[in-house]
Amino acid sequence: MPVVEIKLFEGRSVEIKKRIAKEVTEVLVKHLQIPEDAVIVIFEDVKRENLAQAGKLAVEATSS
Repeated sequence: MPVVEIKLFEGRSVEIKKRIAKEVTEVLVKHLQIPEDAVIVIFEDVKRENLAQAGKLAVEATSS
């Protein structure tokens, strides 16, 4: 059973997450030849203050 973890900045809508989950599931079903119910997709909303890239918090990039 594949488990896919997707981390996104918080604020994405439920509709967007539904579409992503559907498409990820379809790809895995097609290529792994498994049933849909074997695929688990986990979304984790990340606050911009909790992620840094190149030594700068993501929240700094949006506030400048």
